[in-house]
Amino acid sequence: MPVNAQRAGGARDQQSVRVMDRIDAQEGAQRLEAFRQQRLEGDFCFDFELAHKPRRARTVRYQGRMWGTWNEVGPITRFSVQPAEGDAEAVVELIIQNGEHPQVWMRRSQQAAFELLQGVALFEPILPGLLYSPFDLQMPFVYWDDFIYEGPTLVGATRVAQQFLMQPPEASASAERGIVGVRVGLDDTYNALWRIEVIGADGEATSRFAVESFQKVQEQYIVKRITLTDYPSKDRTTFDVKAAAVGVALDRYLFAPESTRSVDELRPLRMEDL
Repeated sequence: MPVNAQRAGGARDQQSVRVMDRIDAQEGAQRLEAFRQQRLEGDFCFDFELAHKPRRARTVRYQGRMWGTWNEVGPITRFSVQPAEGDAEAVVELIIQNGEHPQVWMRRSQQAAFELLQGVALFEPILPGLLYSPFDLQMPFVYWDDFIYEGPTLVGATRVAQQFLMQPPEASASAERGIVGVRVGLDDTYNALWRIEVIGADGEATSRFAVESFQKVQEQYIVKRITLTDYPSKDRTTFDVKAAAVGVALDRYLFAPESTRSVDELRPLRMEDL
């Protein structure tokens, strides 16, 4: 966030010339590695809304907060999500370590301990009715070694993205799930993430993750709005950042699975409403 929303973009030039140039395999590998190394300056905290939009039912809203930093393994993020209305105790928290050795921990109350998630649990919705799973928030495919460069494609009316089909390691949770690849589209100018498609065993896309906007916050660009679409059901969930603080310093204990810190006390004072 997707999730991951920590992926930074550059200034958006709406007058970009649509040049559909192919790159070679070496440059493709370099761009992927540069994307993996992208990070904001300092740590960050986002308040966000999830709007779940079933095809045949009313929109259901959730509110959340995420904190992010980087350690020696890679990006690490903590999420707290709960329904915007209804049961105030229905809170789920996740700690997501990305990188070459990704891990996810989850708990469903502040009194419970974080538990390591493995196998099928990585693909289950984090809350009933939501599309987002730990897999969607973690995006482990960014760090998969094997990929096929598929060439440039047009995104919207003005942007060109270079597409890569990331291939899961054998015996990984993704391979066991029946995922044969994840198509990643990176902006040809700024190398920022534009969209993701998960490819199932039949070779068809099962879901699509589309970045819809970026926004400048405290002199840095963040992902503002993302929509995840499930193709079989046509249901959608939109992630929208409502307030943000970047360039802050967070307590590393916040990201430890043994952490007992309350999420209610962790909102930085310099949050900027978006």
